Amino acid sequence: MSCRLTFTRLNLQQQPLLFLATAFIGGLLGGAKFSLSLPMWFILAVSLWLIAGVGLLAQRGESIVTMLLLAGCFTGGGMWWQLNEASLSESRVRKLFERGQLTAAEPVEVWGRLKQAPELAPDRIYLSLEVERVASLMRERAASGTVQLVVPFVDEQARADYDALQLDYGRRVRVLAYLTPARGYRNPGAPDFDQMLEHRGYDATGSIKSPLLIEPLGKGEPNRLLLALYHLRARAIAVILRSFQQPTSGLLVAALFGNRYFLGHETAEVFRASGTFHLLVISGLHVAMIAVVALWVTARWIKSRLLRYSLVIAFLWSYALMVGAQASVLRAVVMLSVALIAQLIFRTALSANTLAAAALTLLIWQPRELFNPAFQLSFLTVLMITTVAAPLLLRLQSIGQWRPTALTPYPPRAPGWVKWSAELLFWDEAAFRQELAQSPIRYRLDKAQAASALSRTRLGRAVQWGLAWAVAAALTTTILQVALLPLMIGYFHRVSLVSPIANVIESTLVFILLIAGGAYLLVYATSAGIALKFSGAINALGLVTANAASPLLQWRGASLRVPDYGASSALIYTGFFALLGALIVALNRWNPLEKGGEGEAKRRKFGRRIYVLSLAALGLLCWLLVKYPFPHQYEPGRLSMTFLDVGQGEAIAISFPRGGVMLVDSGGRLPFTQDQTDNEIEIPFMEDRLGVGEAAVAPYLWRQGIKRIDLLVVTHGHADHMEGFNEIIRSFDIGAALTGVIPQDEAQFAQLHRALEEAGVPLRLIRRGDGFELDGVRVEALSPFPDQAVSGPADNNDSLVLRISYGERSFLLTGDIEREAEERLIAAGGDLRADVLKVAHHGSRTSSTAEFLQRVQPRYAVISAASPSPFGHPHQEVVDRLRQAGAHILQTSSCGAITISTDGHDLRLGTFVKCQ
Repeated sequence: MSCRLTFTRLNLQQQPLLFLATAFIGGLLGGAKFSLSLPMWFILAVSLWLIAGVGLLAQRGESIVTMLLLAGCFTGGGMWWQLNEASLSESRVRKLFERGQLTAAEPVEVWGRLKQAPELAPDRIYLSLEVERVASLMRERAASGTVQLVVPFVDEQARADYDALQLDYGRRVRVLAYLTPARGYRNPGAPDFDQMLEHRGYDATGSIKSPLLIEPLGKGEPNRLLLALYHLRARAIAVILRSFQQPTSGLLVAALFGNRYFLGHETAEVFRASGTFHLLVISGLHVAMIAVVALWVTARWIKSRLLRYSLVIAFLWSYALMVGAQASVLRAVVMLSVALIAQLIFRTALSANTLAAAALTLLIWQPRELFNPAFQLSFLTVLMITTVAAPLLLRLQSIGQWRPTALTPYPPRAPGWVKWSAELLFWDEAAFRQELAQSPIRYRLDKAQAASALSRTRLGRAVQWGLAWAVAAALTTTILQVALLPLMIGYFHRVSLVSPIANVIESTLVFILLIAGGAYLLVYATSAGIALKFSGAINALGLVTANAASPLLQWRGASLRVPDYGASSALIYTGFFALLGALIVALNRWNPLEKGGEGEAKRRKFGRRIYVLSLAALGLLCWLLVKYPFPHQYEPGRLSMTFLDVGQGEAIAISFPRGGVMLVDSGGRLPFTQDQTDNEIEIPFMEDRLGVGEAAVAPYLWRQGIKRIDLLVVTHGHADHMEGFNEIIRSFDIGAALTGVIPQDEAQFAQLHRALEEAGVPLRLIRRGDGFELDGVRVEALSPFPDQAVSGPADNNDSLVLRISYGERSFLLTGDIEREAEERLIAAGGDLRADVLKVAHHGSRTSSTAEFLQRVQPRYAVISAASPSPFGHPHQEVVDRLRQAGAHILQTSSCGAITISTDGHDLRLGTFVKCQ
């Protein structure tokens, strides 16, 4: 029988760990979703394993035994999940918050040990504290878990006070801090910050107002290896920050050492929009690059393969520990370690099998990582590379390089355009002619003329190699873009159409930059003077890298922000991955060098039809996910107003009876001051300082299927009402923007103005007396008055006040007006009555006077404020006045998103969570 080239296939015999890991992961999902008890999972698992063991001993029913083993892995996964959940201590800080034994409103004394070295940021330091005890409300109790604390450097003295403490990994401390479980924003579609915090390994976040509130208790007993690694990392980061300017320094400390606090927002946004942000996160690509360099260096000095591979494995694990041992890093290190060990014992480390080994290792250690977006994206990326991109490129290479041999006796079976492309990329005419000259047999092969001409010269082969690399990179990126599409939309609502091109450009530049940065650190360790001579060139390289993708983003359609399908997403995503799995199986069964036997033509024709149908269905799903060709969710004939939870700020999404959309304010963070540290760190664990618009407002709009906002309304120029608009403008089509007064001394408003101009959105001023109708709803401006300055310093009393009426019902939106503006509205006369009042200035005592409330006579009073509020909002006297006016009080910090709708007659109330 003639020999033929075979390819590795996805079957139980060749890659058993892939199937075992899949069954185990299914069990973890079952354990998380179903309410089976731990004993029940245990009984099921042991029973299945025993039956399978009997079958193995009897050597009968191989298929049944295999299914029993896989079922045993499934039930084992469910058992492991329940066992892990049962082991959670009741003294965990998270549990104390759930039971109300700790609250965000009260300062907490915390005793503990620094779990990692302090992490530097531009204006603060982050401490990771392993908790031993806590004391709150004069009661001290044992506690466990890990909290992340931020120490702000509000001035030079604060930095000096912190430096005097000489804090380091392993040091025991006692601190007075405000802790919060970081519940996040409670709006439909908003990210689950509690879950994200848990994925980072923290039970809570917190703030320490001053370094003077930190008391060192002792040096502890740190692990000396970790201490040395953390010191090495800190020194390297310090060298980079001293030696390079932004954006180069931010890129290097992020990509080499995992510290993204120095990464500029605009730089990060370019990488996100171009679909290349993964290049700035320490991942398998970085670890593989380090491994290749380490193997190349050690090969020149160490002849023993055992010693060389052992040193490289130790180096990789040390690096993983040094940079924080994130899932993507550990996955890469486990895979590379398995691959190197397999090489030592002369075994082939099959990539999908190796990935499965890494997944099993990490999930046995931390089962909850399965629900970590970083874990999912990391493993799905490598899975697609190992099961789609690499097999496809290998088969294309075999087609392009084919010539008759004992292993490849049959010409490849592939469409003509596939053959031509593969030969152009991989055919080596010079090598073939040299081989033919040494062979006693003469024959001619019909190859693409362009491929033969290109590969005859050294220059042509170099061009061919570059072309092959670019095509491989673009093809791999495209495959990843398609496969990751549901996750990218579900987690980030982002699709980059220029990603295949941008990845080819940026991956090359980032690779060169990291090599240059690593070499710089090595030279600096021996001679700082010599190293500094190269800093200018590396700075220039970093600047080019940071902006290389910018020209691609000039096309407005280059990066799309798209809605999700809400409750229907799970069904759509299940169908998507089922089709993707069918295509993976089909690709791995394809052998273009295999000769077909009887009936093969008919089977191939049937297989091609199934393949084409699956591909067409997958393409349709991709189009539906990206295009979202449906109107947004709204109730026809009803005016719906949703007061969003944005912390200490305001944002109101209004849906009109025929689908019009208006957004009044967008939330934002207040300026950072020493008295407001607890407010500033609402979500300190979010990478890149995620804005309120991106974290709270936009996810709600996307969940409703909204892609266009007809009107943006800026009530006034304070950051807690308008900071989020910059992100909203970048993410949605905007019809027009309205405001009452343009503040001249607010940098935040200047940024908004620029964003509106760049997006081509007109900004219009409206004053008292102005009004318009939208979908049968009357919108009237009651303030500012015509005699108020059109521009000037930002002032609460310049807030745009809107009265929105539909049929018999009306809503009054008051911005941040205070007593003076309320008195003027009363004096001006006119109808102020409203069924729903948005309480002015977050419930401050400077607003909501008794006279004003008597004129409004609200049925519902909505207060948008954080809990705890840095200003004590809402003030108790305001709450009392609202109650005396007969209003039903609703607060976003207690109810989450509050939706009140009307058909012009009724009033319907809904809240995202049950009001406390």
